[in-house]
Amino acid sequence: MSCLETVDLVHHYSSGEKVLDNINIHVNEGSIYGFLGPNGAGKTTTLKLILGLLKKQQGIITIFGKSFESNRVAVLKKIGSLIETPSLYAHLTAYENLSVLRKIYQCPRENIHKSLDVVGLSHTGGKQAGQFSLGMKQRLSIAMALLNDPSLLILDEPTNGLDPNGMIEIRELLRQLNKNTGVTIIISSHLLAEIEKLVTDVGIIHKGK
Repeated sequence: MSCLETVDLVHHYSSGEKVLDNINIHVNEGSIYGFLGPNGAGKTTTLKLILGLLKKQQGIITIFGKSFESNRVAVLKKIGSLIETPSLYAHLTAYENLSVLRKIYQCPRENIHKSLDVVGLSHTGGKQAGQFSLGMKQRLSIAMALLNDPSLLILDEPTNGLDPNGMIEIRELLRQLNKNTGVTIIISSHLLAEIEKLVTDVGIIHKGK
């Protein structure tokens, strides 16, 4: 069954340059979909359109079998995402960061402990997020994306800047998450060797095509 589908997505920036040229993506439910392409190929633009962070200009986006335009709020409630740089409060602990977000999501308090357990950050106590290593910050960002128990998780270059050990940790975390909860994961990357160790399906984008 299809979890996400885009048909002929086209996007121009104000300069008139075509950033996306008829992008067609099909992501099956329960899969780990690798969205692969070099920097500047259009990966982040595509994911922003899927999440409604950019206004769609042309094409069709269907998520969970529903038109995104007509069902935006209901669809977004079932999606967790990490796009570009993690938005963390450096002066707050991991728990406090999730507490702030929980009030926005209006989800159960136990989701905080559950999300921190999943990403292996339940032991950080009073340590502020600003003191975290890059790998820990990435894991906290993934915990934030998991807070609302999403059916679809969209991660834009989640291993960017990590050392080899950090990459392995995130890869294993995502694999276990998919296996244990059945969440569909879309992960973008420019690293072929990294992606092929994790994904069940792959889509390749190059110069917006």
